[in-house]
Amino acid sequence: MSPFRLRERLRRGSVAVEFTLVAPVLALLGLAVLDVVDFLRTSLRLERTAGEVANVTAQYQVLREEDFATLFDLAGRIAAPYRVTDADGAVIVSGLANQGQGPVVLWQRRAGSSGYASAFGAQGGAASIPARSGDLVLAIGQGAVVAEVFLAREPWLLSGRFLAGAPFSRLQSFALQRPRMVSILRVSAS
Repeated sequence: MSPFRLRERLRRGSVAVEFTLVAPVLALLGLAVLDVVDFLRTSLRLERTAGEVANVTAQYQVLREEDFATLFDLAGRIAAPYRVTDADGAVIVSGLANQGQGPVVLWQRRAGSSGYASAFGAQGGAASIPARSGDLVLAIGQGAVVAEVFLAREPWLLSGRFLAGAPFSRLQSFALQRPRMVSILRVSAS
């Protein structure tokens, strides 16, 4: 037997052994990529939901108490299949205005879990405008409508150890719109 044939025989199966060693790492990497894609998809859906709800709210001429059911239904439809108006999440719509004493939360309505606090403050209190909102400044007499969307999500089983924690499990997004009509900064009873 030639020495070249002996060397080929000894190397047989080495690729299979190498692939067997690398396959679990590739599988975990693939799962992590899928979970990151799901995270990004969910985040973008929440941003779209917040933007659309704020946009629709800002277009009302008069905002009535019963209009909020329509807005929260809209949020649930846009965010589907994610249940942002159920126990998994929350949608908070707020009206902010500066009436001379600084920005104030005039009204605030929510649907979903009560475990999420608004980043803009509570109804009747001073409005705290987060740094992520860019350069929003409310001059005296100006107002804004804010829609916040929250969702609790569970990372997949195998990537849960790597993608655990608040940034990956408690997602939130908000959108600000200046209303066309200042009258919606008050909510009428009927």
